[in-house]
Amino acid sequence: MLYPVVESCLPVEILKAWDRYRLNREVKEDSILTKEKVLENLMCFLRHEVEGGEHRVLAETAFGNGMNRKDTDKPVHKDEPTAAILIANSSAGENNCVFCDRSHPSQECQKISNMNYDGRKEQVMRKRCCLVCLKRGHMAKKCHSNVRCLICERRHYVLLCPDLRKGNSSLPKSKVADEEAKSTEILLTNLSSEYEIYLKTIIVRLRHKGKEVCVRALMEDGSHQSYIKKSLVAELNLSPSGTEVLSQGLFDGGISLAAEHGRFSVTVENLDRKYSTSVSLFDQPKICSTLSRMRDKTLLTKLSSRGIVLTDVGRDTPSIRILLGADVLGSILTGRIEVFTYSLSAV
Repeated sequence: MLYPVVESCLPVEILKAWDRYRLNREVKEDSILTKEKVLENLMCFLRHEVEGGEHRVLAETAFGNGMNRKDTDKPVHKDEPTAAILIANSSAGENNCVFCDRSHPSQECQKISNMNYDGRKEQVMRKRCCLVCLKRGHMAKKCHSNVRCLICERRHYVLLCPDLRKGNSSLPKSKVADEEAKSTEILLTNLSSEYEIYLKTIIVRLRHKGKEVCVRALMEDGSHQSYIKKSLVAELNLSPSGTEVLSQGLFDGGISLAAEHGRFSVTVENLDRKYSTSVSLFDQPKICSTLSRMRDKTLLTKLSSRGIVLTDVGRDTPSIRILLGADVLGSILTGRIEVFTYSLSAV
């Protein structure tokens, strides 16, 4: 069962070499025994490939110091996986974060929010990693990665951008105002003048250390993260569990300036207190534009006939203070969908 999984992870060149090796060493054995040993034979083949590569490196370096090889004879290094890399990367600590040594990509580390640019750069150089892709084994001048910074568009990740902490001081005031307005007013919907389009809005109760508040929430599976308005953070007196630098993709394809957002944990439950869950939210000054509530009595009657009772109804339009994104909707939605004949679905 493991063999096809392992084989599917191998690069094409290694698979071709493995097929040639297997066909050349084909022997007439019991078919069941051969199937049982196929994974063992594959690992043996990869081990021989690694040992052969080590012998070649030894021959080229130890015994070839007196030879002046032409640069054109040297193979161009590319970040293509080989059998040696596959075996070497399986060792402990090889794929760990440069900054905290945990098992996650270095560019996604949340433990460096209080570290300045010089400290981050020094940490990468101390671990002998590339300043472009944050990987071990090569330097920045030999890196073939296509990484681009969202702030300055140079070759590095955002967390290694020297302009990250400088703010907008180098931009004209008019441009700063435009960028702030663009990054703050992240509109998730367009208001239609012909007829109303109802999105997945709901009234939920938030609880934190004895404090409770009922707010309007938007369930938006098009958002990667979940958000909470900063005014609500102050109202519940929430304390951040960490920070993260985020750039938000906008509807027209633009990208907002990278900004630091606090991460907060709060309990979300329905109004009858039959279900509750703890969610992690990023703070945001403004979540979306005005969203209308359901106020069509005919639709409400038809929904009620199917046992569907909405909580977000009425003619007033309070602001959306919580956005529940794709990161938490999987644990909230039940999977039941009721489809009506007049272009309306209840989730």
